[in-house]
Amino acid sequence: MSFFIALALAATTPSAANSTPPEPPTLQQQFDSASTEATAGNCQSAVSKFEVLESNPNIKPGSLPAAAIAVRKGVCVSKLGATPDETAIKNGLVVLAQAGKDFDIDVAEGWTVLGSVAFARYDYAGATAAYKRALAYTKGNVRLHTLARLAKSTAFDGDVASLSYANEGLKILSTDPKPNKESLATFRTLLGRALLNRGDTQAAYTELKEALKLSGGLTSRTTLSEVSMRSDLAMAAMLVGRKDDARRYLAYTGAGRIEKSPFTTALSMNPPICGEETGLRPDDIAVVEFGIAEDGTVTSAHTVYSRGGPDVAAAFGKAVSEWYWKPDDVAAIPQFYRLVTRVELRCSNVLGNGPGIMGPLRERFRTWAASQLLTLTLSERDNPSSLNQALQKHAEASAERGDLRGQLAALAWLSDAKISSSQERVTMADKALALAHETPVPQEVVNWLHIVRLKASQGDKRRLSGRDLDALVELSHDKNISEDALAADTLRLIAARGSGPTKLKEAPTLLKMIAEDNRLPPTHPLRQLAWLDLAGNAAADNNRVGAQNYFEKTGLTEEQCALLGEAPTLKRTNANSADYPMEALRMGFEGWVRTEYDIKTDGKTMNARPLVAYPPLIFVDAATGMAGDLRYDVSYRPESNLACSAKRDNFVFRIPSNR
Repeated sequence: MSFFIALALAATTPSAANSTPPEPPTLQQQFDSASTEATAGNCQSAVSKFEVLESNPNIKPGSLPAAAIAVRKGVCVSKLGATPDETAIKNGLVVLAQAGKDFDIDVAEGWTVLGSVAFARYDYAGATAAYKRALAYTKGNVRLHTLARLAKSTAFDGDVASLSYANEGLKILSTDPKPNKESLATFRTLLGRALLNRGDTQAAYTELKEALKLSGGLTSRTTLSEVSMRSDLAMAAMLVGRKDDARRYLAYTGAGRIEKSPFTTALSMNPPICGEETGLRPDDIAVVEFGIAEDGTVTSAHTVYSRGGPDVAAAFGKAVSEWYWKPDDVAAIPQFYRLVTRVELRCSNVLGNGPGIMGPLRERFRTWAASQLLTLTLSERDNPSSLNQALQKHAEASAERGDLRGQLAALAWLSDAKISSSQERVTMADKALALAHETPVPQEVVNWLHIVRLKASQGDKRRLSGRDLDALVELSHDKNISEDALAADTLRLIAARGSGPTKLKEAPTLLKMIAEDNRLPPTHPLRQLAWLDLAGNAAADNNRVGAQNYFEKTGLTEEQCALLGEAPTLKRTNANSADYPMEALRMGFEGWVRTEYDIKTDGKTMNARPLVAYPPLIFVDAATGMAGDLRYDVSYRPESNLACSAKRDNFVFRIPSNR
């Protein structure tokens, strides 16, 4: 539509001679060129051209040209995977909606983009409202894409809306003499998923079996959409009691059959917290589908099954969206399975996350480091991959300008970041220690570097060897570190909490040294943890008076103990090959379950429950049983039999490679 014609004429002058350079393109020609690029899917080029037009003073804000540019640019920005300017699109849509039917496609696309942006941030109500406005501007087969989006955004509402949108899509497809089977399978899947979330599992099972039939049945070749559909079908089969069928359908998704899957080694995999803030109850359950990007962050995490309503579904999806892995571990996952995977999820009853043994020492170092890294925004909640890259760039830039302390601070921070390999962390610590000889830094920073270097050299083991524990004690004797109470006591407490056959004989002596170290405040977490461990040792020896005396020295109430973040030491797991579910073994399934349980003062566990399970449905019962068999060191609490609440552990089910 040539709405730039008046401006174009005003900008045109008569040609003088054949040698006159060609006239620059008119505004109309620039707009047409940008729109052509957008229609062809060349959005990078289209966005650049639309931005040139936006900066032209002849394009008046609020005008029809400005509105068309804003909407079309916003649609293209969205297609490039970025978040568009929602306000600009909304303002543009008001103008285009009044301009007539020539802009119906633009209006529909604009509202669809706004709906998708809302859906991505788990605003399902906002997404539904935008999709409905988009649907009003479409007819016939063009409605199918929006109907599919509406079926997803209303899936947890509890009414019939999601069913209606899926059924309308099927009705439109049925008018075609030769309907596309893939499209029919898609809408059957959406209908089946809506029925699952309403609790109508038998009807869902029937619809999803029809979707499977339309897609060509169970074959070894599959697409991402078929993986989702087969996963839905497996879930429906499990819910109606057809467990063998469920495992068979799940087997054809590839879930639980990825060699050397690193899913259990996520740097962060926290479930949502139960309670009023999230609206989640301990018995709420969800299945969340997501992808993992090359940098280890999660993409497109959304709940596909939950019976708790849209807010509950959103809480589970948001939690998964914050998970992340090491990029090197992600590279080990076949790309197809990295794009779409699912987990079974429940909320956590954890009361709080304590700093851990290394927490106070780490906080002291980071306070100093932040003063040297003023150009960075550093936070525990930063995306670790982005933060890692920013620190590496800062180290390089500091080296180029001769800022040795800035370079040291970045390297010292990186040497503690588990997103890097153990060897990389050792190398960075060595570089930072070398810099410490060239520029003055506090001795506390040098002590920190020696400690993180030693810990990095020992790897990310769950249980340290006797040699590892001896090395920690030896480092605590270093003159500079022994004079630094926080550094020395951190090393001693890690060493004293070694477990099993490698537990140090001098552990009680180390605990006494920490507990009685008056260089630290009486209520310092390290001293409190040491007193608690001494109380547990006394209780194990039936010395109730001594246990009571040690406990009182912590200054803690029983409820506050749970906030320290350190559970009693694990003695044994009692796990054996018989714990592997035979049905899963026969089907060749591997997987893992992150569980949560309470630890009693006698070292036994109780209230075991699964939090995160991969693949869904398969290993939950087995892992819950194994959590009940764990045994910890005896603890002491004056009036309770509960030593630790909401302890988390991973149970991994792996078939030996020589099978």
